[in-house]
Amino acid sequence: MAAERRDRMRVRLLETVLELYQPGRDSAALVIDDVIRAAGVSRGTFYKYFTSIEQAVDALGESLAGGMVADFRALFAAEPDPAVLAIGGSAMTMLRAWHDPRWGGFTCRVDYVDYFARASALDTLVRDALCAARDSGQMRFGSLDVAVDLIVGMTVEARRRLLRAPEAPRAYIDEMLACTFAGLGMNPAVFALARNAAFARISEGVDSLCWWSTDIAA
Repeated sequence: MAAERRDRMRVRLLETVLELYQPGRDSAALVIDDVIRAAGVSRGTFYKYFTSIEQAVDALGESLAGGMVADFRALFAAEPDPAVLAIGGSAMTMLRAWHDPRWGGFTCRVDYVDYFARASALDTLVRDALCAARDSGQMRFGSLDVAVDLIVGMTVEARRRLLRAPEAPRAYIDEMLACTFAGLGMNPAVFALARNAAFARISEGVDSLCWWSTDIAA
């Protein structure tokens, strides 16, 4: 029971940090008093879990990144096509920002790319998929670092755009994927097949995604 109470309190504090790190809030000036006031807890309670705001933000970022890695593995673990893997990871990132604006808001306010970089397993998955797609002729690019940075940079800006609720979010996601992978030398016909397969994988697994909103059209 004590362990469960500690877990619940830690989640409560992290949920509060998530709420305070949304667009429009001055999170650059956030202090511990802001968190304990919003969470309705004492300063001593906060210090039982975190030594600083920065540590709490790091814990939240690593938790969210780890959750996305787990979601990706659950949906795509059995997928052999590297093009589907590369497109699927990008699509999931944009879809979550659309379905879960609080996640999108937090990841746009912090260096979320750094949290993914710490999840070395995901970095390896992305790089391996891109390399395999290039080796099989599905993509044509020189530098692997350029390919990774192009995809990461695209998803950062896409999350910001999706938070502003574009007129047709799914069409926006589709076109962003098409332009990005065309830039990586993927044939349009190959892209269309891989994109459809990636979205099929995601659609089959939505019941396992805690962030998927049934109020939003797929």
